[in-house]
Amino acid sequence: MSRALVMVMLAACGSAAADHAGGDHPPASSPPPTPSGSSAGSAAPSEVVDVTRARARARSDSPALLGTEANGGTVVGAQVLAAVNDGPATDAPAYARSDQTVTLYALVTVDVGGKQQRYSDAPAVKLGGKTVKPKPLSEAPRISLAWNRVESAVTNISNGEPDTFHYERIDYRTTAIAGATAASLAADVRPTLIPDYGDGVGTMRFQVVVTQGAATVASPGPETQRSGASGGLTDAVLRVSIRKDDTFLGYLTEMINQPYIWASAGRSDVTHQSERLEGSDCADLMIYAQRRTGAKLAYTWTGALPQVTKRLGGGARGDDGIYRDAGGNPVAFTRPGDLVLFPRHVGALVEDRGTVGVLDDQDVMFHTLFDAPKAQAIADSGYADKPVEVRRFK
Repeated sequence: MSRALVMVMLAACGSAAADHAGGDHPPASSPPPTPSGSSAGSAAPSEVVDVTRARARARSDSPALLGTEANGGTVVGAQVLAAVNDGPATDAPAYARSDQTVTLYALVTVDVGGKQQRYSDAPAVKLGGKTVKPKPLSEAPRISLAWNRVESAVTNISNGEPDTFHYERIDYRTTAIAGATAASLAADVRPTLIPDYGDGVGTMRFQVVVTQGAATVASPGPETQRSGASGGLTDAVLRVSIRKDDTFLGYLTEMINQPYIWASAGRSDVTHQSERLEGSDCADLMIYAQRRTGAKLAYTWTGALPQVTKRLGGGARGDDGIYRDAGGNPVAFTRPGDLVLFPRHVGALVEDRGTVGVLDDQDVMFHTLFDAPKAQAIADSGYADKPVEVRRFK
């Protein structure tokens, strides 16, 4: 990537950087308070345990065993597949609407007498686009399964300034999906390490862990980082993206749960961090969604958005929160999905929540700025006092 291109990309969403430099991180968490009536290091009071109930609870918490003792093979591989509705389960990233069902399936590879055999309960399987026919897991060796999310633990990272540009590694961690021990489960993309701004829509990655006796084999997880121009994970870590609908605003929701990336980038549009749903800056988020509608646009920065949009109006905020043009006329709230372009920041209109028909700071926009993508009132965006243009993609 050329130094000039990086400088251009760093300009996107950059004018608020000084306002967020220092003091924007909460203090480190303190140790949990000591319960009243006890002190650190003291033994917990004894209690009467119902042994029968304890044993029953232990059995219910134990993962269900799959397979058969008759198969003496050794588990050598594990993989997560995803099927949308009644489609085949594949190893490719899955994209679905919120009214569709995404089912995750475990695919287990076993060495049986020097030959490898796949096992899965998916009704139909495609790997690398080719149909394969695994045997059912009931014929696999005795195993148990556990499922994890592979989720970002951060909402805001930076690829650096022009003279220090690099692809910052995203901190991914595995979190257990409680009670998930079956051969398949419905994909739930809600995060547990960061705020949930999507309520069931967004992007999540998944891992399955196979235990055979004392041995454990897991599908790829946080250690499977891309090399080169990326801070994220390879597609070996199965990714599921669930969107609200098939509109521009709907495609924006696929980026929920991914971090804001200062100067998100890529060596090409198809390998861009936003295209791979690793995260984005404000302008790349808008371009991502428009590309998902079928538009052939290159990822760019806010300063270049006027070249691919048309101006519908603009102005500055008055004391009453309403935006007015130079002649004092209220700027119209045009329609959801139109862009609100500020100096070096951009969002998309979601809801006319203030004075109906006019643009004001109570209206809701979808954007990302030093936080994961979310819908937020313009008044709370950090840009309400800046002049704005309402624009629409050409």
